[in-house]
Amino acid sequence: MESVDSDRKGLRVRKLRILIILVVVIAVAGLAGAYVMWKRAAAANKPTIVRVEEVQPGELIESVSAPGEIEPKSKVEISAKASGRVEALPYEVGEKVTKGDPNANPPIPASVLVRLDSKDLESQLLSAQARREAQASQTEVEKARIASQRANLLGLVASYEQAKTDQERQKVLFAQQDVAQVTLEQAQLKVEDLQAQCEGAKHSLKAAELNLLVLQHNLEAADAGIAQAKEALNYTTILSPIDGVVTRLNAKVGEMVVTGMMNNPGTKILEVGDLSQMLVVAQVDEADVGKLEIGQDAKVFIDAYPNCEFTGKVYKIALANDLSRQGTKYYRTEILLDTTEQRLHSGLTANVDIETRKHGEILAVPSQAVMTREIESLPLDIRDNSPNMDKSKTFATVLFRYVSGKAVITPVKIGPSNLTHTIIEAGVEKGEKVVIGPYKELEKLRHDQVLKDEREAKAEQDAKKKGAKDTNDVNDANKV
Repeated sequence: MESVDSDRKGLRVRKLRILIILVVVIAVAGLAGAYVMWKRAAAANKPTIVRVEEVQPGELIESVSAPGEIEPKSKVEISAKASGRVEALPYEVGEKVTKGDPNANPPIPASVLVRLDSKDLESQLLSAQARREAQASQTEVEKARIASQRANLLGLVASYEQAKTDQERQKVLFAQQDVAQVTLEQAQLKVEDLQAQCEGAKHSLKAAELNLLVLQHNLEAADAGIAQAKEALNYTTILSPIDGVVTRLNAKVGEMVVTGMMNNPGTKILEVGDLSQMLVVAQVDEADVGKLEIGQDAKVFIDAYPNCEFTGKVYKIALANDLSRQGTKYYRTEILLDTTEQRLHSGLTANVDIETRKHGEILAVPSQAVMTREIESLPLDIRDNSPNMDKSKTFATVLFRYVSGKAVITPVKIGPSNLTHTIIEAGVEKGEKVVIGPYKELEKLRHDQVLKDEREAKAEQDAKKKGAKDTNDVNDANKV
């Protein structure tokens, strides 16, 4: 009996222990759940740190950006008009050259850029001159022969006239039977012979005159040959066509240079450029070329001078497109740089921003602050009451205003933009604050979300640090 009572008592103790354990577990689980809910509520009420900017009137400049390359406004590539071996290159890269001034007092000669070996061309000139002299001698000989033929023709004509007179006399005498028939026939034969000789002399004289004309044309051709040989000889000395600087040297003394042909350009010996006026040759995309006009201001950024900003104006816009190495269309646009003390080198890589339109007294915000959201995701009162939203569309253009520490989603109407800012035509007023970043927070921002301006957060943090420092200073003083 005592054993049964003992077992019952032990069972009750075990049940009591289990009950106590269950109560403890349930209590701990309840406390854990409450703690999680408290943490979630605290996290939900913790403000998101954002960047805020006050909307103020200003100006916005639309621009077109394009890559480019620095070139002299005036430059010439010097090629040979006569093939030959380079005998002298008097100027090195970077040295100044001049086209000369014959009207100066004293006259300034043009700079000699290249001298070619001229021996062959000098021989050709001497040969052309010799041929001309021989042709001139032949012409003089032909003139003397024509003069002789003319004198001979005059003698024949005189003899012919005399023979005709004698024939008439013989006819009279024959009619009077004073001379025989044979005498009359001999007189007539003489007339016919002299007539034939006169005709032959006339034809010979005409042929000689025509031959003289040919010889005179040959003489003119010989003169042209001499002029051509002289001009070719002049090509061996190349003078500078402009005032400038030697910017490139492609040949060396002793090398052969050749003239150009239809499918084979001639040897480019050197390049001369006027570095006093420089251009940026920009490759403007076909989508932007319609915005450009002559005279528009431009800012130029050159890779070689990262801390300098250069300015200029649109000088020329191509009417036909070119193709880049990637096969895309672009329009060659020349920007004439303003005068600068910095010496710019031809061929430097640059980027240009061409100002195409200026908007004054407008409200603009950073472009990343302007987003699109589905209209169905917007609060009902905003969907129904906002005049800046087209309900026929799926998406609305919005930004977030910063009002009383909360995000207020606001539909807006936007205008033109540049690389950084967008014009707001309607939806916000001057002095209102808008959330402009950071971008990762903008993407997930919600209406009525609790926010804090990063400036305010930093000020509070600095104040806490200062308060903690003051407390530590007091405690240290008390310890002393």
